[in-house]
Amino acid sequence: MEQNLIYALYCPVINKPVYVGQTTQGLDRPFEHVKERSHNKKVNEWVNHLKEQGTQPTVVILEHTLDPSLLNDKEQYWINNFLTKGNILLNQQNVTPEFFVTTEFDKEMDENDYLADVRLFIKGRRKIMGLTQPELAEKAGIGLRFLRELESGYKTNFNTDTLIKLLQFLGRVKLKLEFV
Repeated sequence: MEQNLIYALYCPVINKPVYVGQTTQGLDRPFEHVKERSHNKKVNEWVNHLKEQGTQPTVVILEHTLDPSLLNDKEQYWINNFLTKGNILLNQQNVTPEFFVTTEFDKEMDENDYLADVRLFIKGRRKIMGLTQPELAEKAGIGLRFLRELESGYKTNFNTDTLIKLLQFLGRVKLKLEFV
């Protein structure tokens, strides 16, 4: 019997999905990625980098279906679901493995750094858009110093209206703020 799956490869460093795929071969195909025998060169490069760091991606089964005609639609659903939540995926055309290899991603995030996800989203979206910090600041109508300090982690005290304006420009119009 065919095992039709939708799966994701999660980065063990940032604990977020980096790639979404589909298969009619059960668990064999997702684990081909882990062995660096993927059909996707970008995934192979990313997995190779993880292995050089002494780790490997985590395979997460997102969905199991008996109807193979639904695989493409279900895969696209999950890709869109993760992108809507601000994740960056190797499935995207302009995203390269180098994006996930920067020193900022290699470090474990400080559990007290509540802005880490926001910073990573902003920096990632800016890179996907092919913009420099000055270009993004100008197009979004925000201060360059604000953007630089926010991306670098130095900015922790700021006007939330400016942050919301930036996130709206980047296509993240829904924003849930939690105060602890």
